[in-house]
Amino acid sequence: MSRRTPLTALGVSVAAVLVASGPALAQAPTQTLLPNDVVTYSLGSSATEMQRIAAYWTPERLRQASTYVPSSKPSRGAKATPSVAEVAPASAKAVPDKKKAAKKDPNQPPMVGKVFFKLGTKEYWCSGSVVHSKNRNLVATAGHCGYSLAQNRTVENWIFIPSYANGSTDAGIYVGHTLFLHLDYPGKGDFDRDYAFVTVNRGFTWKTTSGGYQRTDVGRLEDKVGAFRFTATKGTSLAVNAFGYPAGAHPDGSRPYNGQTVRPCSGVTDRKYVTAPTYLLSHGVLLRSCGFTAGASGGPWVLNYNQARQTGFINGVTSLTWNVNGDGKLDAISTPYFNAVTQRVYAEAAKQATG
Repeated sequence: MSRRTPLTALGVSVAAVLVASGPALAQAPTQTLLPNDVVTYSLGSSATEMQRIAAYWTPERLRQASTYVPSSKPSRGAKATPSVAEVAPASAKAVPDKKKAAKKDPNQPPMVGKVFFKLGTKEYWCSGSVVHSKNRNLVATAGHCGYSLAQNRTVENWIFIPSYANGSTDAGIYVGHTLFLHLDYPGKGDFDRDYAFVTVNRGFTWKTTSGGYQRTDVGRLEDKVGAFRFTATKGTSLAVNAFGYPAGAHPDGSRPYNGQTVRPCSGVTDRKYVTAPTYLLSHGVLLRSCGFTAGASGGPWVLNYNQARQTGFINGVTSLTWNVNGDGKLDAISTPYFNAVTQRVYAEAAKQATG
């Protein structure tokens, strides 16, 4: 067995959705095939679906979710673990994030945020970020944060909350419109294609009224928080900044993060690609010395990050986490290599207007 053993997809991995599967599965979604083997799935493209999903994520549900922590705790001897960042009962004891203050960090990019969704009877989160498009409505995340391979269907009630921090939704809640993937991800489970681009509807916030709550429009996503630029075919051995919302446990059971604030991780990617036959991964890009855990999946890898301007070029998304040293602590993350194929998926998604 290779020393570099990938432990988990940091959101809803194949192993995780097997755990989450219920006895009855919803009907598989309709797949639309576009040129260049790009496939799309509707998330909330109709007005009726958009309204239903928006109503599902009530202020009470989001406020409660802001105190949740992932509920699964892998055993100390586990070589592979369910990687779900799961919404657990509010009574669960949260682990303080000692490395960050309780408030939102003004130095972190506002276009990074949290993806929430439902799978079966449970709710989960991943990470994501805004990527520039002419329609100013596009989110980049991991493929497994939008599509369940085990259930062969999309997740439900998908939303994106940029600048999320300790339950804050000040920058808006954006209901997913359409999920864009490469055919090899849902078709083969190929983690060289474990990336997704999601167009979103106009955002809203909840306003308190005498009768309860009312949704207030906040406009287009990119107009509100800005965006990273997309780039591909840049090779390896590059300095990157990765961002995400880790919260799960390490294999040894320790839990250093609580998932309530965006966390950074920086370094230089390995010169050579890494492989993971279990995930059909042959061109993974590895970033060492990054101990992100479950919940960080889909978070952006950014080239030329400018902290003053809080922008840069997205060149990857966190897909797998690795225990390179074999010491019970996750110590590396990887992204699929963003190549010409990724560029084509992005280009198709960037065309779609959502009103």
